Amino acid sequence: MIERQGWGELKEGLGAAILRVLTERYGRCTIVRMASGKELRVYDGTGWGRDYGDMWEHVTARITPLSEPRRDYDCEFFYLSEVESLLDPDSRAILISQVPAPGET
Repeated sequence: MIERQGWGELKEGLGAAILRVLTERYGRCTIVRMASGKELRVYDGTGWGRDYGDMWEHVTARITPLSEPRRDYDCEFFYLSEVESLLDPDSRAILISQVPAPGET
């Protein structure tokens, strides 16, 4: 059973399964399809947490590959409650999806 985040130790929330897939793919591009239809090309999502009282994790993800010769990398912040699915960028195969999609009853 998932509980709201309280004070103290960070606990897994409702987005734990999506977060695991994103973390396992660290360094490899993953398409994050949002419920709004927006797609992000994400290369890691290891900066995550849950705010006090929240059921879902939030993620700060790098959206530029490490191979690019840059000192700074572009990042995107989003809540896993907004994620519809994760896709492989080459095959477009769905790696994981939320059913029903966020916002649906």
